[in-house]
Amino acid sequence: MLYAAIDIHKRALQAAVLDPDGGEVVEERFSVDRESLARWAGQWRGRLEAVAIEATTGWRWVWRELVERGFEVRLAEPVQTRALLGRRRSAKTDRLDARWLARLLAKEMLPESWIPPEQIQQLRDRTRLRKRWPRTGAAGVSACTPTCSTRAGPARARICSGRRGCAGRPPSSSLSTRASTRCWR
Repeated sequence: MLYAAIDIHKRALQAAVLDPDGGEVVEERFSVDRESLARWAGQWRGRLEAVAIEATTGWRWVWRELVERGFEVRLAEPVQTRALLGRRRSAKTDRLDARWLARLLAKEMLPESWIPPEQIQQLRDRTRLRKRWPRTGAAGVSACTPTCSTRAGPARARICSGRRGCAGRPPSSSLSTRASTRCWR
């Protein structure tokens, strides 16, 4: 079985797929959007044992997209992952990070972070939004943008930013406590 890892950054995703039997690694770099991630996921559907992603900014939308497509996704704890690597003899690159995550996953040594249930994630999003609103609301900056970037992906977050909240609503309208409220729609 094959193991994959995706290194997440603002402008690019670096993926590495490892065959632990032969040691062969297939690498691919693609843009940070749903379509590119869907294309990558489509070519590996049914062939991967699991996919590792690092718990960095923006991991949640990648995790959601992969889980929706039927992948088992494991969230790597960044500090412990780096500690397992030890002293690096060469420069740190996205390619090396993705390869390292795939190797740890294949050897069942990946230090995992806890992924809270969807309901807890929604409550955390609302709490962060409510905490941020008093500081940013007076300046006219959308407090909705960070929530959009974690829940809907970076492309939607760029659309949401500005003096008005998501979909042209003032940011305060996104503060509802109803469970069905979603900032990005």
